[in-house]
Amino acid sequence: MRRRHLAVAVVAALSAIAGPVPVAGRAAATTPDAWGQAAAHATGDRYNPGESRLTPAAAAKLRPGWNVPLTTAKCAAPAASLVGAGRLVTAASYRISGHDASTGALVWRTPATSRKTSITLAAIVGPRLVVQSRDCRSGKTSLAAHDVRTGKILYTRQIPETLYGVLVDKGIVVGSVWDATVSRYGIRAYRVADGTRVWARQGSSIAGETIAAGGRILVVGDDRTTAVDVTTGTAVWPAGAGCFTPIGASPDGARFYLRCGPDERIRTVSAATGAVLRTFPGHGGTFGFATDGERVYLHTYSNELIAVDATDGRRLWTAAFTGNAPVTLSVGGGVLYGWRGHGHPLAALDARTGSSIALPASTSDLRDAPMVANGRLYGTTRSAVTTYAPGPACLATSDVGCIGMPALGAVWSSASL
Repeated sequence: MRRRHLAVAVVAALSAIAGPVPVAGRAAATTPDAWGQAAAHATGDRYNPGESRLTPAAAAKLRPGWNVPLTTAKCAAPAASLVGAGRLVTAASYRISGHDASTGALVWRTPATSRKTSITLAAIVGPRLVVQSRDCRSGKTSLAAHDVRTGKILYTRQIPETLYGVLVDKGIVVGSVWDATVSRYGIRAYRVADGTRVWARQGSSIAGETIAAGGRILVVGDDRTTAVDVTTGTAVWPAGAGCFTPIGASPDGARFYLRCGPDERIRTVSAATGAVLRTFPGHGGTFGFATDGERVYLHTYSNELIAVDATDGRRLWTAAFTGNAPVTLSVGGGVLYGWRGHGHPLAALDARTGSSIALPASTSDLRDAPMVANGRLYGTTRSAVTTYAPGPACLATSDVGCIGMPALGAVWSSASL
């Protein structure tokens, strides 16, 4: 009872200090605060424009919070998790779980199956979760959609081949396949709304990273690269001379970023026409990619992280590291997060200036750059999804330790006490 009364007192104090808690300073209402695909969006930008709470000042106060366990089962390592529509969705041990994205509370879970099944969480699109499941023994594959809020199955369709490099764009699920009947690669596309196949290509595969820009994907045939409309599968424009291997695309989908190899210069190409817009200056060997539309962030072979202008490629800032420089990146709220390898704390930098922001040492357990959404980082460790949120300053103490003030807009739950 003492803890309950103390919690009520703290909430009352917060209300008295701050007045009515405002809606966190989000981007425009039309910009969802979500991390709905493996690289945030089909553009592969690894950027959440709807996240505005985790500013550089807030990121400096990040502390570990709740976590959701993940269990590896035979033939089914945990899938990459997703955040959207108020849910954190995980897939492990042959079943899918939907958690409250603010508290971690389990909201729904699919029944455990006796069959060993590998699950891929393709995307959260609005209130819909798109999932691919593959039976480990037979290889039979199905495409399904759930209501991400409740877990209700909207449809399940068996598909003839397993999709690899899956992305979702313009209401279409697309991926590369190996067509064993003709021993050739191909591309298949299915409608998100009902799982119906809408187009297919034989003898083609998706070029470079699986990304889309402006409703186009780049596909490689026997002797050329072609931009294809993701909704119809029709060719839109042929690639010109040079290498057309995409590493990412701008958040607005207007341009692809292309590079033949890590030592080559980056070029930008219009997604609408295929015209080369700009060839960036050379910055030495680089790899990794993230962009917020203003800057492109890259790892260099000189053990640096650099930001270059997203339009002309001129260098804007450089962050040097004595140990491992970040190799995978994510952006949100004006902060760039970089994974430096297991055993190294996560790097965080002011995206505008490159100034370093200290994060807890416990971030060294993460296995990749985190998802940035809902005023939190969602990072994957070997056995859990762990959250980080701005930590409270102590207002009082109790027999369970420090009782603090949550960030404005935070959700109180009994799990917090």
